[in-house]
Amino acid sequence: MPRLLSLLRQARRCIGLNLLLVCAPLGFAAAAWSWNPVALFLYNFLAIIPLSSLISDASDKLSDRWGGLIGGLVNASLGNTVELIVGLLAITQNNVSAAQSAMMGSILNDILLVQGICIIVGARSKGVIVVNSALVDSLSSLMLVASMAMVLPTALYAAIPHADGKGSGMRQRIVSFSRATSIVLLLVYVVYLYFQHKTHRSLFDDQSDEDDDGNGSDRTDDLVDASAPAHDVATARDCESGTDLDGTPSMQDVSIVILTLALSSLVIAGCTYNIMQRLGEIVKAFQVSQTFIALVIIPLASNASEMTQVLAAAKKHKIDFAIAVIVGSILQIALFVLPALVVIGWIIGSKMDLYFEMSQTCVLLFAIVLVNQVLQDRQYTYLHGMMFLCV
Repeated sequence: MPRLLSLLRQARRCIGLNLLLVCAPLGFAAAAWSWNPVALFLYNFLAIIPLSSLISDASDKLSDRWGGLIGGLVNASLGNTVELIVGLLAITQNNVSAAQSAMMGSILNDILLVQGICIIVGARSKGVIVVNSALVDSLSSLMLVASMAMVLPTALYAAIPHADGKGSGMRQRIVSFSRATSIVLLLVYVVYLYFQHKTHRSLFDDQSDEDDDGNGSDRTDDLVDASAPAHDVATARDCESGTDLDGTPSMQDVSIVILTLALSSLVIAGCTYNIMQRLGEIVKAFQVSQTFIALVIIPLASNASEMTQVLAAAKKHKIDFAIAVIVGSILQIALFVLPALVVIGWIIGSKMDLYFEMSQTCVLLFAIVLVNQVLQDRQYTYLHGMMFLCV
């Protein structure tokens, strides 16, 4: 019975999200016939939510087939398809600020909004929730490295006296510095994946949830260990849905998954292109800045499926898993997607760099410091979640 109820809940969630797929053809129609910019934005924005969910689920199944290290790279590239497409379209249009704002917005959305709600939901009944210290230490250190790489170009640019000039020569130095830094960040991400999935996997999967009395919690068949990595959680769910006993999808399933990934990515690219093409009209219609659209609105759509996954884990008190998903997504953006965009811009001749607006840099720096301070406590209450939301 518990397993049946779990399957019914998953089916209801999938049906609810898939209903939004009808917005995709409406979004393309709005672009083709030049409908009102508000309608065009809403249709394409809502279509991105179920499409990003399909990509997330499909990439998890694909990583089950290929294993941990390669699976991590698959999730890094495909799990952030929206951010990648937004960034690529922006840099090809020489709109570097929009690409930077989208990356920054995705990080802040994860680190403040999603994590704040996760802690509030997880602590609502337990009062105090505890996480694995080894996991926290590893992830928080990597977040500091990523934030340092994103803050330094802005700090260097601001430190140069105006008398010495801040013209094209200084900006070119920042671009060169950003490109070298991006290569280092990509190397750090590859080492991080090897560390997580090969040499020190026990740090990420040896925890277990416990009841308040210290005994292991009684789990129903439909629950998965909170400490399991994302690809292991997906494997357990696939076993319930009728895949092989070892959890490895068949080649037929993999073919369907690849087709789903390709079609979803193409449709997301089209929806994102529709928004970017009329971004100026959308900004005027909503009377907000372009930065607000890229920094706040677009990340809400791209991270909707991730928020659903994290909140479901938090409700079951799987806080280790939820925190690992959140911080893992942050690291994917900071260590993979953002430096990849800088390198791609280098290849195509676009001056994409890591020089962010001072206000965005300050918000990122203080958010990282706050989150790392809270993570070091190892014990969270709803007050910590409220601090994240307030920031």
